[in-house]
Amino acid sequence: MNRSLLASLFAIPVLTFALGAAADEPAKHGEHLQFPVPAATFQSHHDARVAKIRAKIEERIAEKKLGADEAKAMRARFEAHEAKVQAAITKATADGTVTKAEADEVRKVAHEGRPEGHHHDKR
Repeated sequence: MNRSLLASLFAIPVLTFALGAAADEPAKHGEHLQFPVPAATFQSHHDARVAKIRAKIEERIAEKKLGADEAKAMRARFEAHEAKVQAAITKATADGTVTKAEADEVRKVAHEGRPEGHHHDKR
């Protein structure tokens, strides 16, 4: 009985501290933004995503051993698409906050011209 009492007395403050610390942390992978979002937060979220995509593009260029012309074309396609997305973000963040509807419009622009993914017909 003493051990279970001691264990519970130790566990309560540890769990309380852990839950409090978790509430202060920013959103991690898989967690979503809570709307409405301040414009700066939305922009920084997008910038982090773009940095990750650029790194992935460079990784893919190196992996496929593309020539300079092909690599330049791949980067140019991405930058052209990114300019359209950034224009939509600028429009959405004009008032200082981004609503769910505005974010959906940005998402729609971001998905334009993109293949649907690697879905195979599994009939």
